[in-house]
Amino acid sequence: MPKPHKGFTWLAIGISIVGYMLIGYVIQRPETTQLLTAYAVIFLAYVFLIYQKEHLSIKHIIYLGVCFRLLFLFSTPLLSDDFYRFIWDGRLWFNGINPFAELPTFYMENLNMAPVGINAELFNLINSPTHYTVYPPIPQFINWVAAWLASDSIWLSTVILRIAQIAAEIGTLLLFPSLLRAFKIEVKNIAWYALNPLIIIELVGNLHHEALMIFFLMLFLSNLQQEKISRAAFAFAMAVAAKLIPLMFLPAVLLSLKLKTGVRFIVVFSISMAIIFAPLLDPSFFRGIENSLLLYYQKFEFNAGIYYAFRQIGYWVNGYNMIALIGKLLAVTTTISILIISVYSFYKKKALPETMLWLSVVFALFSLILHPWYISLAILFGTFTRYKFTFVWSLLIMCTYAGYSITGFKEVMPVVALEFIVVLIVMFIEMRKFSSYTKLNAK
Repeated sequence: MPKPHKGFTWLAIGISIVGYMLIGYVIQRPETTQLLTAYAVIFLAYVFLIYQKEHLSIKHIIYLGVCFRLLFLFSTPLLSDDFYRFIWDGRLWFNGINPFAELPTFYMENLNMAPVGINAELFNLINSPTHYTVYPPIPQFINWVAAWLASDSIWLSTVILRIAQIAAEIGTLLLFPSLLRAFKIEVKNIAWYALNPLIIIELVGNLHHEALMIFFLMLFLSNLQQEKISRAAFAFAMAVAAKLIPLMFLPAVLLSLKLKTGVRFIVVFSISMAIIFAPLLDPSFFRGIENSLLLYYQKFEFNAGIYYAFRQIGYWVNGYNMIALIGKLLAVTTTISILIISVYSFYKKKALPETMLWLSVVFALFSLILHPWYISLAILFGTFTRYKFTFVWSLLIMCTYAGYSITGFKEVMPVVALEFIVVLIVMFIEMRKFSSYTKLNAK
């Protein structure tokens, strides 16, 4: 591809800034045309910057990634209302109440027991008042800090939450160069993650906790590369305490270690988990987590292409939605696939980030709920490989916002079908391409 004038690079940056400002401060979630147009334009600018990054040094890419994230600092998320539950949980914990103890509806039915800040105004903004919270200790601690510093302001609480997400993302970007070098990947590959619009909008703009999880996973990989096993185990525990999903990486991690080192890792990891989770550990915590997992695999469904295919078969065969059975089957399939991929990667001596990529992809493909930010791990680990289908996914998955309107949400099935078909086609093409490349080099 020929080198354009540097002015085009600045134009792409300017277009990105305008697009992010519109999505952060102006465009509402039901405004599908405006939202998807702005995102498409930002994504085109992103692709341009990726393939013309000769004009950008590593420092420039990091600075640019940080600047794009800082654009959202004072915004209130317009595409997601999850953050209201963060604020709710934080205010409960700040007042000495375990966020898992009761459903939000309990406090509206017993207003005399509701602490300061837990009121009808905030209750009417949260999106799952009849479900227990699902957020582990690290996010809950940040929620607590937001309640401590801004007990009576939703907007200020939002800014505090976002400062934590931006700080985590800065930490991730700073860890990237040395890790890419360690795995013998071109360092400028950092741009695939640093400038990715989905990462910027969903993790920072919409305040999703994947930013915290990703930072600790990067810290884990960094310490593991330096053979600092105890520190790596603690960082891995922190990643799990930010979001439980990294538990699926544990078999692959343990297989990558020698027996004695693996024992030390699991001991430090277990002790760290016990300490980190201790402030929330009581019967209500386990009840809330169990309730949420059952709902995840037996009731909720969103943008789940593979599950939808089986669901349709269930309608044809039995005439009703077999989600309870299909959800269990997919959970078992996911678990078995995780173990198979972990063992296969161990015997094939695959780099750990590539193994974590495929584990993340399998988890996403078999999920009953796949919000855009759920593929953040696949985007992260895709940066450490030659595979680019996860970045195609980061474009297409944003089209799921097309289901929102001023009257509510109704999933647009052709959009879901297009997303999964295109992603799977690109994925299989790349798998075949790189498999052939490997065989050719082996001869």
